[in-house]
Amino acid sequence: MFKYLLFFTFISFSLLGDSKIQDAFANGNVDGEIQAFYYNINKKRDSFSHATALGGFLKYTTDTNNSFFGTVGFHTSNSIGSSKKPKATLLFNNDKDASSFSVVSEAFLAYKTSSRVIKIGNLMLNTPMANDDTTRIVPFSYQAFAYTGNITQDTRVELYYINAIRSNTSDSYKKKSASGEIGDSGVSMLGLHYSGMEGIKFHSYYYYAPELYSTLVLQSDYEYAIDKEMLLCFGVQYFNSGDGGEYANTTGLYGGDDINLLALRANVEADDWHVSLNYSQNFGLSGILRGYGGLAKVYTSSMIANGRGNYKPETWMLKTSYELPFKSHHSEVALRVTNTKVHDSRGYGFNAYYLHFKHYFSDEASLYIRYENMDFEKDKIDSDYLRIIAKYEF
Repeated sequence: MFKYLLFFTFISFSLLGDSKIQDAFANGNVDGEIQAFYYNINKKRDSFSHATALGGFLKYTTDTNNSFFGTVGFHTSNSIGSSKKPKATLLFNNDKDASSFSVVSEAFLAYKTSSRVIKIGNLMLNTPMANDDTTRIVPFSYQAFAYTGNITQDTRVELYYINAIRSNTSDSYKKKSASGEIGDSGVSMLGLHYSGMEGIKFHSYYYYAPELYSTLVLQSDYEYAIDKEMLLCFGVQYFNSGDGGEYANTTGLYGGDDINLLALRANVEADDWHVSLNYSQNFGLSGILRGYGGLAKVYTSSMIANGRGNYKPETWMLKTSYELPFKSHHSEVALRVTNTKVHDSRGYGFNAYYLHFKHYFSDEASLYIRYENMDFEKDKIDSDYLRIIAKYEF
């Protein structure tokens, strides 16, 4: 089915005619980024991993003012300098135990009208249980068909069919998600979004993967303006999975057929600071760390610490950030404190402390330093994580 859809899209694109195709390419757009990424993982009394990568991406999109348009983009990540156990950093091609790799991360054709868009090919997605995960240089991507359209002025629908998935440490698309095989049936998703009530947004997603497991995700967010400079926000999330197929792993960390997670968020945002209190409890045995691909978007998520694990974790997370008063450049510091307890003897509770500094030298150039310490209960080994990321966008 996927091959027939792709063939039909290519034929439709070719019917534009030579002159329109030439105009589309002449008025296209190029985006890119150069990134240097240093990652150090120190698991005390156990192991030490570090690597430095240089890479980025380059993407070309034909003129999106046309009904038909297309995108081709690639990402690359290449080891520079010394490294130790670089596989643990997830910066390179772990499939081939390589020190570098380059992939075509996007290659799709699209058709759009004023109220809908259809895409088919290799896509980067942005959903709670299947997304690109930009925490490394190379993201996840998906061999997929995607439809987004408006049902009414306030209601939007998304329809996805994922045929194969490429992880951020692989150069090939496989019938395998982050949490297990997806089989020939793949993963289908229906998303509905409603914004017809002032200050409130509703989101719902249903992922159907009969050979793995299916998942329902519900989210609602409310915003209230205290004054012109301050915003009060509340949010609630619910993740529930079931209908496990032959490849489901009920006690899997990345995802399984017994996710039952409720998350709450309350935050205050001003022009130069924000503070957020986040809570989640997973009443199920399955984790939700990566879902079908990327990183599952749960409120209690930090760089490493999170409330998305298996064995019934209950997590409190305080997040704060402050924009430093530099007139010429934008700089930000942030602090996060996390406490997780588990309600199953097989799990591990922990406390975590996170700090970051982000500085923009210009609109294009930035430096991002991130550090997190994980202090575990029982005899699980404590660990430190440090990332230093320099970017230049063009």
